[in-house]
Amino acid sequence: MARYGFLRGWNCPRCDGETEIFYEPGPDPATRRCGWRCPREDCQAIGFGFESRRRARVALREYRERFAHERREYR
Repeated sequence: MARYGFLRGWNCPRCDGETEIFYEPGPDPATRRCGWRCPREDCQAIGFGFESRRRARVALREYRERFAHERREYR
């Protein structure tokens, strides 16, 4: 299960660092951007194209669970 970080949001699935959930409004709902990104320079994990911040968080949680499961299988 994804861990919730107190300061900004969810933890990155790759490096376990705090991620940033972003929302960039546009003139209409079709042009707004929501997503998440890891602010660490050595980690390039990013997710974008979501309809809302909530959907970005849900997708980040699912990605983290899937990534953890894949890492467990190959160890």
